[in-house]
Amino acid sequence: MKLGNNFTLDKYGLHLRFVNEDDAEFILNLRTDERLGRFIHYTENDLEKEKRWISDYKIREKNGTEYYFIYYYKGEPIGVNRIYDIKEDHATGGSWVCKTGLPMELPILMLIILREIIFEMLNLSYEKFDVRKKNHKVLRVNELFGADKIKETDLDYFYELSSETFKQKKSYFLNLLNVNKLN
Repeated sequence: MKLGNNFTLDKYGLHLRFVNEDDAEFILNLRTDERLGRFIHYTENDLEKEKRWISDYKIREKNGTEYYFIYYYKGEPIGVNRIYDIKEDHATGGSWVCKTGLPMELPILMLIILREIIFEMLNLSYEKFDVRKKNHKVLRVNELFGADKIKETDLDYFYELSSETFKQKKSYFLNLLNVNKLN
């Protein structure tokens, strides 16, 4: 299953849509921020290169092999994440980067929405992802979601999260976050 060309979603007080070239500066600022960028793959601080990457991504989006989302809260962009390496029964979730200073609920809701798309809209069985070993907050969140650590390298832990486990944990997180207060 593929997401529609002009996919947007309003949920849990957040608005999301596909990334486009106009978002390049916001994304580049997130990815090259010294504090935020320490746990993600290196991104060169080159706006034109970022726009070209997004232009190439739009082809993968059209083919249904990758989706890159930008999230808004109260009309302001707050972060991004992606679904990529989409296969018959699984995909990889990643590139989860958010502005600093946000209420802690918002990044977690972004992650919940990403997983709802993977499991409920794309109907995939499991998600694969990796997390830098030093990214303790993200490690903790994903372990609370019930993700299974399947391997590691010197730098990263690799996880899988099944659709069933996500469904079991989702309502717990939504209640914990009291999402009604964000709408």
